[in-house]
Amino acid sequence: MLPITVAELTEYAPLAVAHAHPDDETLSTGPLLNTLVELGAEVMVITATRGERGEIRADVDDPRPLVDIRRDELAAALRALGVSNHAYLGGDTRHYPDSGMRWIEPDRAGPDDSAPEECFSRADISTEIADLARAVTQFGAGAIISYDDVGTYGHPDHVRMAHVARGCAAKLGVPMVEIVSLPTHVDAGDSPAILPTFAGEFNNLAASLPAVRAALGAYGTQLEIVCDIADRDFRGVRVRHVGGQFQDIWAYAPMRLVTR
Repeated sequence: MLPITVAELTEYAPLAVAHAHPDDETLSTGPLLNTLVELGAEVMVITATRGERGEIRADVDDPRPLVDIRRDELAAALRALGVSNHAYLGGDTRHYPDSGMRWIEPDRAGPDDSAPEECFSRADISTEIADLARAVTQFGAGAIISYDDVGTYGHPDHVRMAHVARGCAAKLGVPMVEIVSLPTHVDAGDSPAILPTFAGEFNNLAASLPAVRAALGAYGTQLEIVCDIADRDFRGVRVRHVGGQFQDIWAYAPMRLVTR
């Protein structure tokens, strides 16, 4: 597995970026998506679920069904990032429900025992791979970008999408690029910003921060921007999630090429 730069990644465009829920595209790859678009690469985001098992902040009054809220938030976030191509996994044929999660450590999630059998993390993986392959082929993508095996913080849907994306890449014979999972948990909103290290080449994407802030703002029912953060030459944004957890969104993209 080799580190890869954003410039090298554009050589595989068009690019398919596979995520689990609405908001993951911004939280995990917002800076990358905006930078790729600004470099002229055609990008499609593919979202596995509708985020049905998410939460709404207590101070938000929105009577719409959660799937409608998340659909509109996702559309607004993609506009902010400059991404014009989007699809849900399965299209109009299949709907993969959100699996939900539970915290097993302060910064690590695990499966929710109440998740239905048909949810994304428990459905037939061969069908999920076929659905992703169909979307990737129709878009003409030359590479697939998704999570690594840790899935950012262990969410079962993230981990499943990592396996689906890798299976799809093998099925189609296209490269798979992993976003490296780095520690994201912050103990308090005023704690010092510490940039995790990664044994590879960072892509400093600070120019994307205005677009990333706007995309994060689109998810106002579930998170809020707390402050800007900085460490050495890197910049980012700290957010607080509906459950009270703080997360640092750094404007960089530690990636590695898994298959080619």
